[in-house]
Amino acid sequence: MLVSSFVADDLALLVDRNGKQYLVRLRPGGEFHFHQGIVLHDGIIGQDQGVCVETTKGNLVWAYRPRMYDYLMEMPRNSAIIYPKDIAFLLMWGDIFPGARVFEAGVGSGALAIALLRAIGPTGSLITYEARADMIETAIRNGLGLLGETPNWTIRQRDVYEGIDDGPFDRIVLDLPDPGRLAPHTAAALAPGGIICSYVPNVSQVEATVAAYRSGGLFVEIETYETLYRPWRFRGQSSRPVHHMVAHTGFLTIARRGRERPPEAE
Repeated sequence: MLVSSFVADDLALLVDRNGKQYLVRLRPGGEFHFHQGIVLHDGIIGQDQGVCVETTKGNLVWAYRPRMYDYLMEMPRNSAIIYPKDIAFLLMWGDIFPGARVFEAGVGSGALAIALLRAIGPTGSLITYEARADMIETAIRNGLGLLGETPNWTIRQRDVYEGIDDGPFDRIVLDLPDPGRLAPHTAAALAPGGIICSYVPNVSQVEATVAAYRSGGLFVEIETYETLYRPWRFRGQSSRPVHHMVAHTGFLTIARRGRERPPEAE
């Protein structure tokens, strides 16, 4: 589907000549003030993506619709988010598909939930458990900011370590300090062959998670990954990686729901 022109209340990503980006919600008569001058919202509303406007100081700014990446990096947050490079890996290796019934625990500021909702589409469903009311409020507000109303997203304020009551699920995604502690609950809530993905920052947490997933043989094909992100820069005759890369942010452990081991033959 072709994207229509900008309208009032759209998000616009403003990019200046130096490549610096600014996320703006367009309002009739609105103004965006920054060091290069003032951008009038009315000069963007009604125009197509890529429109070039001039600030009050005579500087040029281009306007585009933000990618999900742009929104996640700029949205308000009251906690660290799972970095987009890890979310992208999780969506692929976790095989998050349109129409999937997905469970999430630990909503944070909503970055992962937004990506999951985009991936499962309107025919899928996302159930989220989060213990903190302030996290829920921020995540809902951020979700509305990019996706609008999401009737297929249910958030429950509760401690996931007490159990999961809404299964079965095709996929389970955990952003918690001790995902291995949930192994019995997640195994019971996953459909046979379903996939669990957990995200933790420290290797000791990974070791505990993998040991818990192996216990009892309920999870198989257990794999852990770390993603590294290194952009390159091309300027004139110079081609080189940027000086600073995004290296370690966390570990993703992915496993498939197996079956209980059969009793030993007598």
